[in-house]
This record gives sequence, C-alpha cells and structure tokens, in this order.
Amino acid sequence: MAEAGPPRAARELIPRLPRTFAPAFNERLNQWTLLFPAEQRQFASQVGWLAGLSESDFNKLFAPVLDVEKRMDLSHFTPGAKEISVQQTGVLARSPLYPQWRDEVARVFSQMDEGAATYDSPLTRIPRLIVAALPAGLPAPKEPLWTALAKEGAWVELEKPWSTLAPGLLDDLLKREPPAGLEGIETSWILETESRFGPGDESTTVLSWTGLEPVRREFLARLNRIRRDLKSVDDTNEELKRLDLRKIAGQALGSRPRLLEFVRTLLLSGNGSLVFPNSFVQWGAAEALRRAQPQFLLAAFGLRQKLKPFSSTVLFEDQNRSNPTADEDDPAGSLVDGALLAEYVHLAAQRVPAFEGRTVTVMALGDWPRILVLGAKSVPGGKWSSQTLSSFVRGWLQGKA
Repeated sequence: MAEAGPPRAARELIPRLPRTFAPAFNERLNQWTLLFPAEQRQFASQVGWLAGLSESDFNKLFAPVLDVEKRMDLSHFTPGAKEISVQQTGVLARSPLYPQWRDEVARVFSQMDEGAATYDSPLTRIPRLIVAALPAGLPAPKEPLWTALAKEGAWVELEKPWSTLAPGLLDDLLKREPPAGLEGIETSWILETESRFGPGDESTTVLSWTGLEPVRREFLARLNRIRRDLKSVDDTNEELKRLDLRKIAGQALGSRPRLLEFVRTLLLSGNGSLVFPNSFVQWGAAEALRRAQPQFLLAAFGLRQKLKPFSSTVLFEDQNRSNPTADEDDPAGSLVDGALLAEYVHLAAQRVPAFEGRTVTVMALGDWPRILVLGAKSVPGGKWSSQTLSSFVRGWLQGKA
C-alpha cells in the first residue's frame, strides 16, 4: 500500500533545494491525495534517499544545478514556489543556458531514481502486460508492420482473427486475481477511442475519447479564447486547472477525483489528445504507464476521420464546427497512424523502470490472425487458440511463463 500521507522529510528538504526544483516538490505535496499509488511510492523513495544523504553528498549532487541557476535570469522565480508558470517556463527555455540546465536536472533525477530503487516496493517488480490493438476494418498492410520491434519478439499465428479472440481474452484478464498489495486503480487500464468497455470499476479504469466529449468540448471552447500572449495562456491554464469537472464529466468519472485530475492533466498536456482520438489513446496510455503503472493496460485504437480543409490545421479547433461536411472514415490513414502510435505505447513502457524487463507487449491488428509478442522469455509454437492465448498471458502475469 502507498504511504498514508506525504513524507514529512519532504518539507524539510525544500529550503535546501535549487530554486527550480522546489516547485516540483511542492506540487507533489499539495497534490498528494491526487497522486497514484505508484507516484506516492516513488516520491517517498526519492525523499527517503535524499534525506539519507550526508550534507556533503547532498551539496555535491545539486552543486552543478545551483551553478547554472546562478548564471541564469531567474528573477521571475521565488524560492520555494508552489509551481512553475508558462511564463517562467518560457524564461527558462529562452535562456542560452537552458540545454545545460536541462542536462543537469536530468542527471540529478537519474541519480535520485537510482538511489530510490533501494527503497522500492516489491510491487515495482511484478510482471506486466500491455496490449496495443488496431481496429478491424483497416486495409491489409502493403509493408510488414513493426519490423524493428519484430527483431526483438516473435510473430504468433492465431486460429482466428484477433478481433474474434480479444473479447474472451479481455474478459479473462479483467477477472484475474491481482498481486497482493496492488490497489484497484493500478490493476487494469483501458484507453479507447469509442465507448465499448463501459465505465469500469474499482479494479478496471476505462477512459474513452468519445465518453469524454463534454470535457473535451469545454476545454476546446476555453482554449480557443486564448489571446496571443503568455499571460493569457497562464490565465487560461489556471482557469482550466480550477474548473470543476465533476458535473461535466458525469457520475462515473466525477466521483473519482484522482482519475478526474489525470484526465485534466492529460488534456492540458497536449499531444493532440483533445482533437485526435488515436492520439488520445497513445498519449493517455503513455501517461498511465508513467504515472499509474497498471499491471495490465489495453490501448484500443480506432478508425480516424479524414481531415477537413480549413479546420484540421488549427490546433484547438473542432473540425465538425468549422466544416459541416459529413465525417468520412480514413482506413488507410488509420493504419499508418495506428501502427506508429501502437509502437510508441510499447516504447513508452521501456522508459519506466517498473516495466523495463518485466513486460510482455502484444501488438495486434483486428482482422489479422496473428500477433507480435514482445518481451516473453519463451513463446509456445503452433497456432494459438483462445485458450492458448489466455493461458499464456495469465501465466505471464502470475509469474509462471
């Protein structure tokens, strides 16, 4: 279980931290109840490691960052600030010393993560599963898919197309017994374009692009009113951070504050998640892997719509409002985008220590009777039935494969 409250040593560390570090620590403390259990465990481990350093080792760790900060214009930064604004981020990014500052910050966090690993919970070492699935109805690929990834895995033939076997597999996975100590919100996650899997429950988190339409439209409306200056961006950003989303999101999501804040941050962070369904799935999956670290995650991509002239090139525009032409599916474009975004989901997991070396990824295409399996120690031969598929993935999650 994650710690009941924030680590007390964190507040004692903040006055000793570089000016650009304090906001990150303050944000963790102020948002503690909205952090996922994995984030709470990681922060507590980082704090525990930092607090255990001798004064000389602590100073040595942060000295390069402090040196760069002294040579930067940080007049907009107040010591111990609760957050870094868009305007302050711009000041950092425009500084000639920004690349050096960024490298030093990355070095510190890398050392913190290495040190925190000694405090890790056994839950960081459980086997994990990712499924990245493209929808049925796409054209047959003219070129082999995922050729670079295939060198690290194995293609498996199925007795039936993936879309036929997937429902039974998913039902089996969602009914499994999770490892002891794993909280419900870190058990299973589904990111989807359409609302096919229901609202979810305590052990299954489901986020749907279409299901979040009221929230997305509210965000788009406010973002489209931004004037072309950083103050307007900051003001709108703050407005959206304070916006009460409970009524807009509906009862199922509105009653789960931690998940609601995840959605808010996801939509504010960009990467096309506000306007492109498959981008929402990819970016949402990447953020879920980084932050919630579920044992099982399904990224269910869908058919995208063809982009409409004079609307789709506008970052925060709703193309249906700007161009009343009827929507038209784009199967060919969906195949290209989906294959690349599915690969990004797998690669995102490789950057999270809890997933590296402990994860099997299944890459699938709806109409295909074959899947690409990555990360498995061994893969049974022959054509897989639904029973073989379920037995393999369940065996992996139980540490038997």
